[in-house]
Amino acid sequence: MWCCLIIGLLVTMGFVNREQNSLLCKSLEIKINQDDEVYFLNKMDINQLIRDMGDSVVGQTKASINISDIEAGLNSHADIAKAEVYMTIDGEVKVNVKQRKPILRIINSNNDSYYLDDAGKLMPLSDKYTARVIVANGNILEPFATHYRFSIADISKDSTKKANSMLDELYAMAIYINADDFWKAQIAQIYINKDKDMELVPMVGNQKIIFGDTTSMDEKFKKLMTFYTQGLNITGWWNKYSIINLKFKNQIVCTKK
Repeated sequence: MWCCLIIGLLVTMGFVNREQNSLLCKSLEIKINQDDEVYFLNKMDINQLIRDMGDSVVGQTKASINISDIEAGLNSHADIAKAEVYMTIDGEVKVNVKQRKPILRIINSNNDSYYLDDAGKLMPLSDKYTARVIVANGNILEPFATHYRFSIADISKDSTKKANSMLDELYAMAIYINADDFWKAQIAQIYINKDKDMELVPMVGNQKIIFGDTTSMDEKFKKLMTFYTQGLNITGWWNKYSIINLKFKNQIVCTKK
């Protein structure tokens, strides 16, 4: 009896598997996140990427559609953080795509420009969309061509790469600024000077804010906020200082114009 049951189960599974493999794809549904105001790709772009892989999908049998290859191809795209592809039992291929989110645009000392995303990875510029993010420039040496394969975590672990790199410092600064609505609206640019200090360029006021490195970053920003709210706002001296220096412990050193 057990043998008959097992044989019957195997035969049934074979029929089901054969029926599933012959199932025709009726439609292709693409979902792509644009809730973070990131518009590197749209549904038409994803559809075209799938076609460029030589797979029209719709009208093909399940057996002839290589789901894993489509997913791997999408995940290799420079603007895609993660892609998931699967086929439902009623013959619909679903594609869910999450775009990468840049938090900083870097222009290095050789005028090579690229993004740094929220996962700490380098990504190329797009000819279709320009992200509205903070710009970092100045004494930044890292070229995209040799560093795009490494994440910030990789660089931080490698003493050779970390020695002359500013990417980990810039990433930490960008993460902090983007997490705070006030600083995100106030800081427009990060400049790396010859001493490897970060200088912040504000949207309001024309002061040069010498920040130094990311040591005690939260404390420095709190000092700057106190200076804005209890100093400049009260005295009305927004344009009377040319330099605000936050590098010194427990104090802010200002230089008048």
